[in-house]
Amino acid sequence: MTSAWNWIGIIAWIVVLALFIWVFHNIRVRRIKMIVERKHTFEWGSLLITTVELVISFGLIIGMGYATFNRRVDLADQKAVKVSYQYEPLVLRVGTDGSYYVAVERGTNKKPVHIYHYWVNGARYTVSSNKATVVSNLNQVKIADAGVPWSQKALASQDKRHERAYVVKMTATYQPTFWNGLGVHVGHQAMTRWLIRVPEQSFINTADIQSN
Repeated sequence: MTSAWNWIGIIAWIVVLALFIWVFHNIRVRRIKMIVERKHTFEWGSLLITTVELVISFGLIIGMGYATFNRRVDLADQKAVKVSYQYEPLVLRVGTDGSYYVAVERGTNKKPVHIYHYWVNGARYTVSSNKATVVSNLNQVKIADAGVPWSQKALASQDKRHERAYVVKMTATYQPTFWNGLGVHVGHQAMTRWLIRVPEQSFINTADIQSN
């Protein structure tokens, strides 16, 4: 169900598109009158009005496009986004090359993105390296995911609870604000990020990926 806040953006888009269509209709009508009624093919006044109308209409289209499709989320802005965390312990797998928590499909030159496979409660989950980071030391988090608000204190607590083998899913959701409503974002996910914690690098398998 669409949040009532998102109607700000929906109505804004309707108004902007209606104005955009009206501008081109108005340009055509004004040109016809100039030719038929005043017998002119060019007028500086008409050109000035047309230029102003086009600049305003295209400016509004670009502005709405930016607000809807290109606006970057600031995870530190608690009024704009709500950040939540879900922690789950990893399940140890046994393969031909030993035991591991994460299996990695390495990328290629044409497709450099790695694919991570991990197991939770007997089920396998898959996530790309574009959205996930695998670490064997919490100090790596500050460098690998510097822009993500991971709590070192919370991670240290999970280290003790799950023996340094767990996955954290961070979800940022757009909050009810005017700007989020203008972009039709309220209630939608702004970002999802995974942090996969393993005790040592040796628990990352790059050769033996099982099907279940």
